[in-house]
Amino acid sequence: MSEIDSKYASLGGTNGFLGKPTSSETACPDKVGRYRHYEHGSIYWHPQIEAHEVHGLIRAKWAKLGWERSFLGYPKTDESASSGGAKGHYNLFQGGAIIWKQGAKEAFEMHGAIRSKFGQMGWEAGLLGFPTTDETNTPDGIGRYNHCEKGSIYWKPSISAHEIHGHIDQYWAKNGWEKNPELGYPISDILPTYAGSKHMFSDFENGVVYWKHGGAHATGLTNFPIGSLPAAEVFAPLKEEIVKALKSDSHVYIKKGPTLAGVTDYHWDGSKVRNRLYRIHVDVGIDIPVGPDPTSNLGFRVEIAFDREKGTIWASIFDASFHTHVPWPTSAFAKAAGINALYKEAIDPLIGIPQGVKTIPAKMHLLSAKVMPNGDLNVYLQPPLDK
Repeated sequence: MSEIDSKYASLGGTNGFLGKPTSSETACPDKVGRYRHYEHGSIYWHPQIEAHEVHGLIRAKWAKLGWERSFLGYPKTDESASSGGAKGHYNLFQGGAIIWKQGAKEAFEMHGAIRSKFGQMGWEAGLLGFPTTDETNTPDGIGRYNHCEKGSIYWKPSISAHEIHGHIDQYWAKNGWEKNPELGYPISDILPTYAGSKHMFSDFENGVVYWKHGGAHATGLTNFPIGSLPAAEVFAPLKEEIVKALKSDSHVYIKKGPTLAGVTDYHWDGSKVRNRLYRIHVDVGIDIPVGPDPTSNLGFRVEIAFDREKGTIWASIFDASFHTHVPWPTSAFAKAAGINALYKEAIDPLIGIPQGVKTIPAKMHLLSAKVMPNGDLNVYLQPPLDK
């Protein structure tokens, strides 16, 4: 008796919900697993995950996606009832899940980072309810999303997956979703404006959307009241520290810079979205008595970070790179690696150290401080509340 036969027997055989066999046990097209179809479903076996049944609208969705040859792979569970009082069913697969709400005409798949976020939100018994779409490409061709009964989860490679719901979701939808350049994708879940607050906000790539508790609508925030700080002002304190560190060796002289060379995209570090980084370049020389002086290009990535609870914003060097050219005949006496090591020794103590810390007054709750693509730093605070 095969494992498929054993699973079929455990489910009641011909008297069970699967009904009578309609095919013989057959090797799957991938030549790894085996399957057998029945009147009302199928049983699939894989050597690493044993045999599991799949039926109904979940099976129909799996078939539509390409059976075991799809990104979902083989079923890892039988069809199971949703937990937490949610009235539905699901099958887990190697690459994700298919979820069906009782009474719905279609089941929907979720996978990857979006499914992980859905799990953090409490699965289908949580805030978002059941999925109402499969994972789908966004119109801009960059991201992915699943819509759910009470909100959505959006994913972009550089920022991972974040949920959005309620009035803030409605505002975003009304104003063009991720295609609106003043917002872009959400880079946070919906959050309270401060610990214990009932007022909520969502941070986006290029803006902030705020909802006042009890209000009928959410609003997009402008920079209040600090406004936009130019890049030169933001990293001026750090610029001084870089120059001071380099010139601690009397043989080093600045040829050009530090100058702003551009801004990176956001990046996901596995636990949170990190701000856009400033790219800063410095051209330096080092005075060597023998031959022409070596010249170096030093590159820095500078991060603007903030602490919402403490209301502080600061700059720090995220990382640094050093490239040195040693001309002939100086190269007979000095090596690029040694000169780069000299610069590294001078700069390493600055990496990750806060510079130019700004503190927001306690009653002006800090929501976000974001580096814009043009290099400006936009600071967003909770709007003043009516008395």
